[in-house]
Amino acid sequence: MAVGAHGTGRTSGTEGTRETGDRECSGCGGDTTTPWAELAAEMRRIKDVTELSYGKLAQRTHYSRSSWERFLNQKQLPTRVAVEEFAAAAGTDPGPLLLRLERSLAHETAARAAAAVPRGARGGEPALAPAIPAARPESGLPGLGRPLGLIAAGALVGGGLVTVLNRAARERRGL
Repeated sequence: MAVGAHGTGRTSGTEGTRETGDRECSGCGGDTTTPWAELAAEMRRIKDVTELSYGKLAQRTHYSRSSWERFLNQKQLPTRVAVEEFAAAAGTDPGPLLLRLERSLAHETAARAAAAVPRGARGGEPALAPAIPAARPESGLPGLGRPLGLIAAGALVGGGLVTVLNRAARERRGL
């Protein structure tokens, strides 16, 4: 069954009333619908046109009913395999949905990266990173830090293992 490319962004029936197709991206100036919202809206539209319930999707794929509810109501970004299985269950070409998924992944990655950049005091410019990295918590010995603690823990575990193995060998020999 061929399915068109435009959706309404609304769910129907008893499966939920949450609107996500018109969700805006706070990092895009507030005037853009996100690629993830477009993907979810298109998948809901295909689901409605093909009269697939979440239960039917679960029966025809390797994903649960609750997983499909999360994917289609934009609570969780679907995986590539989920999108491919959705298209197969709906009898539609996965290409346009996979393209929207790739755009969604790129957009979400860029949004997370932008959120991780500290903002300076002037008009949202990125703050400069300090020239000297912040000091790490020390292990109690100056200049050694966490690696010394890991080495010490490894030595203790290794020493304990050797002791246990030696005892077991002595018991086998009857000493």
